[in-house]
Amino acid sequence: MTATIDVRGPATRYGGRLAILTVLVCTIACQTQSWEQYMEAAAFAYQDQDYEAAEAWFVAAEQIALEFEPSDPRLAITLGNLADFYHAQARDAEAEPLYLEALARLERIDGPESPRVARFVADLAAFYAVLDRDEEAEPLFQRALDTLDWELGPDHSDVLVIRTALAGLYLQRGHYRDAEPLYREVLALTRNQRAPDQDQLLTVLQEYALVLRGMDRIDDALDLEASARAIRDAL
Repeated sequence: MTATIDVRGPATRYGGRLAILTVLVCTIACQTQSWEQYMEAAAFAYQDQDYEAAEAWFVAAEQIALEFEPSDPRLAITLGNLADFYHAQARDAEAEPLYLEALARLERIDGPESPRVARFVADLAAFYAVLDRDEEAEPLFQRALDTLDWELGPDHSDVLVIRTALAGLYLQRGHYRDAEPLYREVLALTRNQRAPDQDQLLTVLQEYALVLRGMDRIDDALDLEASARAIRDAL
């Protein structure tokens, strides 16, 4: 687990207020430093599987972030990281409201159509997909794709990953006719990349083959499975 860090700070002026302003600047700088340190400490504790300490550091970072300006994204970032932590611990009832609050804050800061919001929307969609809440996951995946496809282009890695995730949702449902064109497009775009991500390509080949088998296109599925074997053998 890693923490995204985005730091900003204010300016001050002169005169008899200099000492007070110096203290103010120091306080803000200390808060920023503490927030960064707490987030890093939480990430390291999580990597060390010291989950009690990781939660304590995330909560400490949240308390610092509550004092930042409403336009500062660090509280949303902290809540999102804490939600990820709870989700990893199967504490999904605690994770969901934090995801929703973090998303609402980012939407107010960036606007609902920003790439950062779209990526967070995709993460929330993945959260619902893991919980088999497909009716909530599908429109969120679609929303994220609408924004990122426009902003980044259809062959951007983020767009390909999210489109694959949406196709995977249809595959799980057995909605092969909805999944097939998504996999076909992702596979074509991935193969056309100069240096395609082999793990991503392998995932698409394997899942697309399952879709084709579900549609009784056995020969096409065998071709994809052969391509997947070649990639696995080369890894």
